[in-house]
Amino acid sequence: MRSVFVLLRETTGSEVAAHLDRTYPSQREPWVMLVDGDAYLYFDFYRDGPREHEPQDWANIVQQLSGEPAVAVVGDVSGQHPGDEQAAEFVADLLTRFSGAAMDDYTHHLWSLAELREGHRVAGHPFFDYKGWYTEQAPIRGDSYSR
Repeated sequence: MRSVFVLLRETTGSEVAAHLDRTYPSQREPWVMLVDGDAYLYFDFYRDGPREHEPQDWANIVQQLSGEPAVAVVGDVSGQHPGDEQAAEFVADLLTRFSGAAMDDYTHHLWSLAELREGHRVAGHPFFDYKGWYTEQAPIRGDSYSR
């Protein structure tokens, strides 16, 4: 599963949950973004950051964010759909409403809302560029096909 993470400051889980309930009322914890009745994106609170990252990686995230995130949300993209637009919409929605930054599975960079809107690139890739990273890594892995 491909994921995006939104690390928020100066808010509470209750405030974020209330916003998600209003925006995505079909289901709660996990919330679901539906497109034509089909689930494209599942998201929930992300509480495993310090455990899932190496200590130095988490320390770098906290430093870049200027402190521990008050609330974190993870969005998992369904494997049945590309989900690019939905992931971007989800992240932009949260970063427009709350202060913070986003991460994807492919870089250690914390992406600001401005960077996302401006098409900023890290190592030649925009945010959540799973196709580009896969294609770039395929020769290293020896894969002969691309998605």
